[in-house]
Amino acid sequence: MSPTPSRETDRLGQPTLRASRTFSQPSTPLRAYRAASGEKVRGRFFQTPRRIAIAGDWHANTDFGRQVIVHAAKRNADILVHLGDFGYSFKEAFLDGIDQALAAQDMVLGFVEGNHEDFDWLLAQPVAEDRLRYLRERIVHLPRGLRWNWGQTRCLALGGAHSIDRFLRTEGKSWWPQEQISDADVRAAVDGGPADVMFCHDCPGGIEVPGMARDRYGFPAEELAESEANRAKLRYVVDQVRPGRLWHGHFHHRYRTILDGSDYRTVIDGLGRDNSPIDNNMVVVNLHEVGSHPVSCRM
Repeated sequence: MSPTPSRETDRLGQPTLRASRTFSQPSTPLRAYRAASGEKVRGRFFQTPRRIAIAGDWHANTDFGRQVIVHAAKRNADILVHLGDFGYSFKEAFLDGIDQALAAQDMVLGFVEGNHEDFDWLLAQPVAEDRLRYLRERIVHLPRGLRWNWGQTRCLALGGAHSIDRFLRTEGKSWWPQEQISDADVRAAVDGGPADVMFCHDCPGGIEVPGMARDRYGFPAEELAESEANRAKLRYVVDQVRPGRLWHGHFHHRYRTILDGSDYRTVIDGLGRDNSPIDNNMVVVNLHEVGSHPVSCRM
């Protein structure tokens, strides 16, 4: 059965974006990164916050990330959730720079993986007893299917997406096959039962993201089909766990829409990318708003 289409779309001042970008290859091979114990703030991500900052794609842009962190702190955010395409090759300078900015504001950042991440390196990092990967003391990776509670709010992380520009990239250097949501990821996400909020990189099927048709014009049909297959898997999870809200990046547009399922309603928020206005890339919400919205409560 085809997914139920979204009921309405509300553009929120998203910037114009070209359909494709030119990607440069790293000039030097990945170095052996310093291990980060995270002992000073171990478990901090799971402590119930009052206000949560949520940010879209940074593409390893250290300067922009620092600006967002300062802006989030000015708005009294306790925690920052990043929606993927966070670190790309996870260079030491980027991780150190973001970690230092977080320390200066006494914040912790947790990220789901996007599609433009070095999965070979990321997935080789150890998973701590609290189920997180600590890349630095204040930077943690939220593996697919991770669940946690902030107060009464049930949270689910499910990163991943398909790169429609895969044919322009090199496997193991600028593209990695682990980017897509797997069947095992779907089972793990669904088995946990209902959730109030999902943090994702991709957008579930049935949603027409503003500007998507323009941005994808000219890409190979087989790549667009792979992208839709990934979105269909995400939509299946949404249909099962029925979140009140879902936050995602990937499409680089700030917008909001409503997904009406068979027995649920989800408010979908997409966020912008680096070098867009900060208020398009990042929002700050109170805890009671992160997993619920007045619209999603009326069924």
